[in-house]
Amino acid sequence: MNKPRLALRCGALALLLALNGCALLSPDRTPVALDLPEGSEAATIDNQWWHLFGDKELDALVERARERNADVQLAIARIEEARAALGIASAEQLPRLDLGADASRQRVSENGLQGGLRPNPYDSYQFAASASWELDLWGRVRNQREAALAQLQATQYDHDSVLLAVSAATVEAYFNLRALDAQVNVAQQTLTTREESYQLRVKRFKGGLTSELDVRQAEAELMDARAALPQLQASQTQAQNILFILTGASPREVYNEVAPRGTSIEGLLPGLFTLPAGLPSDLLLRRPDIQSAEQQLRATRAQIQVARAAYFPRITLTGLFGVQSLEFSDLFKGPSKVWGFAGDLTMPLFDNGLTAAQVDQARARDKQAAIRYTQTVRSAFGDVRVGLDGVQRTRERAEALKLQSNALARQVHLAQLRYDNGYSDYLEVLDAERSDFQVQLTLISAQRDALVAQLSLIKALGGGWQAPSDLSTSNATAPG
Repeated sequence: MNKPRLALRCGALALLLALNGCALLSPDRTPVALDLPEGSEAATIDNQWWHLFGDKELDALVERARERNADVQLAIARIEEARAALGIASAEQLPRLDLGADASRQRVSENGLQGGLRPNPYDSYQFAASASWELDLWGRVRNQREAALAQLQATQYDHDSVLLAVSAATVEAYFNLRALDAQVNVAQQTLTTREESYQLRVKRFKGGLTSELDVRQAEAELMDARAALPQLQASQTQAQNILFILTGASPREVYNEVAPRGTSIEGLLPGLFTLPAGLPSDLLLRRPDIQSAEQQLRATRAQIQVARAAYFPRITLTGLFGVQSLEFSDLFKGPSKVWGFAGDLTMPLFDNGLTAAQVDQARARDKQAAIRYTQTVRSAFGDVRVGLDGVQRTRERAEALKLQSNALARQVHLAQLRYDNGYSDYLEVLDAERSDFQVQLTLISAQRDALVAQLSLIKALGGGWQAPSDLSTSNATAPG
């Protein structure tokens, strides 16, 4: 049999073994069984959901946070690391070529095996290229690359999760800041009103029209407002600091700058929207944390096959071509040519259970990844259910407090009329004003809670959604 035909048959046999190995050691791609609720309406993720609230300052803060936040930058660095790991795994699929040069001078023993060597000492020069390549018959390298690719994709989805978390945290911090701004404004207005009321009580007391009791009651309420204002202002400063940190501000900016403001807390409320009925379950499956868990599962399944490949022979081909000479002047002449090729086969016969343990370890990690994936999906649907309920409850509470605030404002007016006309004492006015002040602060907190509940629902949905029927609607009503 001639050499070309033998080489052809050997190549065909290697190809057949490779194909069989690929079929034998391919990762399990069977999807995890999930019992999901049904939905009927198609929808897509809206990546810029924060524009729904119609606040340009908020938009700028979110964009800045997505670019400069430290957690986002760390996530990008992890992507770069995972991409490099994929490059390392991919490099093993192709032959490796090396180029080397060597020059040496040595002397051998005259009484040794090479005692008759002449000249002695002697020079040696070599310049050669070498190549090596592992025949991936059982898919070890291929599965290792597939695992690295899945890990890279998981890291990219983790980056999306971080972007969503940072964006939501920035929006929530802005809501808190605008709510505190409104509460500080209410406290300052109340302080001004009570200061005027106190001065009026003092004048009436000095004129003999009222008792000192009215003065002391007005003074107590005045001090109550003065005590409430610094506490709100301190919380306002803390909220600004949180917003600065989220947006990656420099120490100078944190110390000297004031966080930008846009729409008031009431002006942000039109950004609230209603969840359309029949959203499909696969919308939630596009959440970045679920996608990441799915890619982690694919990576662990590929790693099982990497571990199993250790049971089979590992074949490596090596070759060398170059020149070698005792004299540098003869190095590149025809007789100095050297070459060689070899095949290396290694196969474990007895490793004391090492390979079996590594396969068991990979399978256990796969089970963990499958459990994490299922739990992530379960948590996602739970988050949406809690988010829907939170949106409804916080809106109901804010609406009730709004009606209560209107009623108390009217009550303060009527109580003041009764007092001015001598039908009641000043305590009735103070009680009405005190209740009105507290309810105004509580109403602002409830309005913020309604916005935060809407934000939690958006986050639970993986960043919002946009149904086809709503694509032409305005930002105030379109889901996102």
